[in-house]
Amino acid sequence: MAVTDLVLEGGGAKLPGLVGAVNALSSAEYSIHRIAGTSAGAVVGALTTAGIAPERLIETILSKDFTDFEDLSPAFRFVPWLGKIQGLLFHKGMYLGTALHDFLADILAAQGIRTWGDLRLHDPHSALPPERQYRLVVIVSDVSRGRMLRLPWDYQSALGVDPDSQSVAEAVCASAATPFFFRPRSLRADPRIAGGATLLGADGGLLSNFPVDIFDRRDQQPARWPTLGVMLSARTRAETQWRPNANTYQYGLSLLSTMINAHDRRHIDEPSVTDRTIFVDTASQSSTDFTLTREDKLDLIRSGETAANEFLSAWDWRTWKERYDRR
Repeated sequence: MAVTDLVLEGGGAKLPGLVGAVNALSSAEYSIHRIAGTSAGAVVGALTTAGIAPERLIETILSKDFTDFEDLSPAFRFVPWLGKIQGLLFHKGMYLGTALHDFLADILAAQGIRTWGDLRLHDPHSALPPERQYRLVVIVSDVSRGRMLRLPWDYQSALGVDPDSQSVAEAVCASAATPFFFRPRSLRADPRIAGGATLLGADGGLLSNFPVDIFDRRDQQPARWPTLGVMLSARTRAETQWRPNANTYQYGLSLLSTMINAHDRRHIDEPSVTDRTIFVDTASQSSTDFTLTREDKLDLIRSGETAANEFLSAWDWRTWKERYDRR
């Protein structure tokens, strides 16, 4: 059985594409050692590292109505438009995010996973120090201080709290809190370290939607196994990245896309990264359209499986190392 670390891109409602790719890796007898993810990648990463088999994960995703995650206060049950406005004006996001939190917390608890201490990884041969040895890492944007958090790695140094006592579901929901769509999550902190008793955590994709290098060794020793990436987009070419920016609206969209993608683009443009990345074409779906039918989800799952199988048919770890990692 081959071993790999895995990095999963964020993508909101496109999440089934990630599930399909993970299922294909499992079917090809890959053992996933660690997962790092942002937003949807954090969700799939949490469920996978909790020990949920890909077949069961597919069933769970197909049976779940994603519109349940667009939760409003009961007071606005009959006037949802007013609830969305109220959420935006007074709570920084249209939807509560409670439904997603409870969904994750219940599934994880059934697997015996509640806090980060439950995802500890004993790995004496790792290049990472013991305090960073976990099966999962999620990216969160600390909007209170304008910095990126890698949780659970940064709990102690950046927030001043014990990572092993913090909720996995809460961190994952913070990573998935799309700006203005979901309300940001309050993360507990030590005021002496963080400057306040709580910090607002939002979508990690604002700062790193595809943290592909997070597990790469930096001690000049050869990697024990590869880190593979899964992106929820087709492999891009220069002409597909170019935008006309003919009006203010298009220019605004380009600015937002640049803010979200520029940090990771420097990695994605490197052949050493593209050659270890599975590109899942999800162009037919929007990341914020949660009205997916069962067939829509199946299409995304099949796209993930197809992309991963095509990648694995040409992937060779030894060849990649000889080309890019000659340590």
